[in-house]
Order: sequence, then C-alpha cells, then structure tokens
Amino acid sequence: MSSSLRILVTGASGFLGRQVADTLSHQHQVTRQGFRRAEGVEVCDLRDPVAVAGLLEATSPDWIVHCAAYREPDFCELNEAEARRLNVDSTRHLLAGLPAGGRMLFVSSDYVFDGTHPPYQPGDAVCPVNAYGRHKAESEALVRAGAGHLVVRIPVLVGPDPAGVRGFLTQMIDDVRAGKPVTVDNVLARCPTHIADVAAAFRFLIERGDSGVWHCSAPFAGTRYALTLEVARVLGLNASHVQPSRDVIPRPARRPVDASLDAAALLAAGFLGLRGMPAVIRALLEQRSGT
Repeated sequence: MSSSLRILVTGASGFLGRQVADTLSHQHQVTRQGFRRAEGVEVCDLRDPVAVAGLLEATSPDWIVHCAAYREPDFCELNEAEARRLNVDSTRHLLAGLPAGGRMLFVSSDYVFDGTHPPYQPGDAVCPVNAYGRHKAESEALVRAGAGHLVVRIPVLVGPDPAGVRGFLTQMIDDVRAGKPVTVDNVLARCPTHIADVAAAFRFLIERGDSGVWHCSAPFAGTRYALTLEVARVLGLNASHVQPSRDVIPRPARRPVDASLDAAALLAAGFLGLRGMPAVIRALLEQRSGT
C-alpha cells in the first residue's frame, strides 16, 4: 500500500509513540495525540469519551495506532481503577468513535502471558499474572471483536533514553563500564527490542493492510545477568564484577518469568528489521556517542 493514509498516533509524546509517529510521518499524514500540551501534539484526554469523539471527528483517521497507556506494572497494580481508565476504557472510546472503514493497531504486551511456557505464539491463550497484563488482555478482546484490526504484542523496548532516564540496556552498559561489584537478577528473562524496529514493523503491517494478532520481538531472550554478560562481550570488557542473583526482588506486581514472544510469523511475512542483541547494543552505543 503506497498511498498516504491518515493516521492518529496516541501517546505520541511518549517513548514509543514519538518514534512511531516519526516513522509513519515519512509516508503518511500523522496526527499526534498527547495528554499534555506540546509542539505538534493534539491534546486530548483519552479517558473522556466526549473528548475522544471530538478528536476522531476532527481527524477522521484511516488508522489509529494506540500507543497510550500506563505501562509501569507496579503503578497499575497499586492504582488499578485509574490505570484501567486509560489502559482499557480509552480503547473502547477510540473504537466507538472510529469512522466507517477506520482501523486500529493496538499495542499490546508480552505481559498478557504468565511466562511459564515460552516462547509464545500469537494464537496462544492469554494468561496474565498482573493488572497491567489483564488490562492489555481486556483491550485485546475489544479490538479483536471488530473486523480488520491489528493487535501487536511487544516486549521491553530499548532505544535513545528519554531525558533524565537510564533505560534498560543503558543501565547494563553503565554497570559493565563502571567495573564495580554489582549483583543482578538471573531469574526473569526479557527480550530487549529496539524501538525503531518496532515502529518499522508497525508501518510494515499497516501498509500491507494486515489484521489479526502479531508478535514483534527481537530474537534474543535472557535474564538481566545474561544480557549484561552480552553487553560486556560486545564492549570487549571483563564482567567478573557482575554476579548473578536468584532472588526475585519483591514488587507489587508479579512479573512473568519468561514471556518471550515468537515473531516467526512477522519474519515469514517479509519483515526483516528485527535486530539481534549485539546490533541493538551497538546502536545504543552509537546513539549515546552521537555518531
């Protein structure tokens, strides 16, 4: 599909939404929605059905890419009613206001699974273990009830760190370079995936006109300890100061042990943009150095 589409990206002032909007705007007419006023962003409270209806009437999108969400699992666990208003109710409001023929790409999560039987296929039954995962599973059900919509599940994302934030892999890079004794988790597995690769996959699926459930995840799963060792290998540094821990840090929201997503269907469809761990690390290093 080469013609320009009208696309509304929610949460476009956030980490993922900004990258998605930038990627799609090269070819398409993108409206960026955010909750707080910022340059180039349409302010709309997605928890308010009247405000959402007005936004959709004004923009008449061919596609909505719904990135907006409360993503911190512990916040969702401790504030479930408030988190549900954005994580579930906004999805319902957006679907209700879609113009005829409009479609949604809903951004879901590996946290819809309990992490006991990885890697997970797109058709596997969801089984969340925390409020955030339940919210994503509920919204998935709303989206899948309509024809032509997309659900794309993603894992932990990495990329250029937002201002004042040390991201998932950045912390590991700093730990390795510091050379100071540190103990890191060796229980919970994650699949760090570059944010630019995810945005490119969204564009790929939208322009193909796909529907259904897809998994978009880098081909590498590891605990924080295993990932830190890989960071050290790429950097060419010794990691003997990094020690593994089998003690899971108690937190309000339970985490799945290994909710790795199988992205074979996406690759089989022709998308070849999912970088492996070494390439992701090198990309982050280049972005940090400004090269």
